[in-house]
Amino acid sequence: MIQNKVIYMCVLFADELNNLKDENKSQKSVDKGDIYVRWGKKTCPSEVAETVYSGIIGSGHYTDKGSPNKYVCLPNDPQWGSKDLTASDVGHMYGTEYETNSASHYTNLHNKEAPCAICKTLKGSALMIPARTTCYSGWTTQYTGYLMSAYYSHQGSRDPICVDETMEESSNSDGGNQNGAVLYFVQGKCGALKCPPYVDGKVLTCVVCSK
Repeated sequence: MIQNKVIYMCVLFADELNNLKDENKSQKSVDKGDIYVRWGKKTCPSEVAETVYSGIIGSGHYTDKGSPNKYVCLPNDPQWGSKDLTASDVGHMYGTEYETNSASHYTNLHNKEAPCAICKTLKGSALMIPARTTCYSGWTTQYTGYLMSAYYSHQGSRDPICVDETMEESSNSDGGNQNGAVLYFVQGKCGALKCPPYVDGKVLTCVVCSK
């Protein structure tokens, strides 16, 4: 009789333990977020994400055939290795300037350095959708913007990024024409890209969504 009672209590304890594990797993699933970059802004939209860090957009020089060919979000508070490393055969990382002198509504940002922020969604996964200004059903909008990349004839190609439509300059931007890495708006070109629904020469939009 006592043995049966002990077995019964062990079963109850195992059930409680499994229930607790399920609750923790469920809570972790709810709390789990995703990381994305908010290009062109210093902070993340606080109602749907938290700011991990703020920085400036960096990449290789627009004439470099080598060097980094993707845009990265360099932090505003860099740290250096303990070895005081030096090298002569290297790639180069430059800050990034907006090249918007021919773009309506954004001429005030021409030659200004572009900021960025690393964001963590409050829950769910993040997805950048090109050529959209709204998210599909069931997804939450993190921010909307325009696709930007290198100039089409530059030697250094760049993957397009979604720059916030309310883009701003970095805190220490001086507006000088230092070039380095650059950002131009991206247009759709008809052919293999069918028009309609696309429009030849129309600047492409983008939206970052989470779910």
